[in-house]
Amino acid sequence: MSAAQQAFDAALEAWLARQAAAEDRLTSFAFREGQPAVIIPAPTSHDALRRWILGVVADPDVAGVMRALGDSGRLIADLTADGTLGLRPGDRVALAARIGVLAAGGLITRELEADRVTLTELGSAALALADEAAPVATAGGRR
Repeated sequence: MSAAQQAFDAALEAWLARQAAAEDRLTSFAFREGQPAVIIPAPTSHDALRRWILGVVADPDVAGVMRALGDSGRLIADLTADGTLGLRPGDRVALAARIGVLAAGGLITRELEADRVTLTELGSAALALADEAAPVATAGGRR
């Protein structure tokens, strides 16, 4: 297993653990008079999420935006003006929807107060793994 694969798997496991803890907190706040508590099993979706994330990052528009975020992120206003993710320049609503999916998947964060999008550790690891796999894919699966 390559270093990029190990980094991605570690980042994914950490993200899944945070998501499970958040889901547990949310269900503990739910008011269910007379209902039993909701038991949340340990996450078992590592493989499915791994495939989904790598499929999303394989999209050239998504990978391009993730690369363009750099270490400090980008303002959503700038991304909107650029027409990123294959969208028309100025279409902030469609961009927000696409950003929402990437944020829900743990690949980016959206700082609402700063109107900024930044790459997460999981997003960075996924991008590195996708970049590592790209030469293999373009060479017809041969190294």
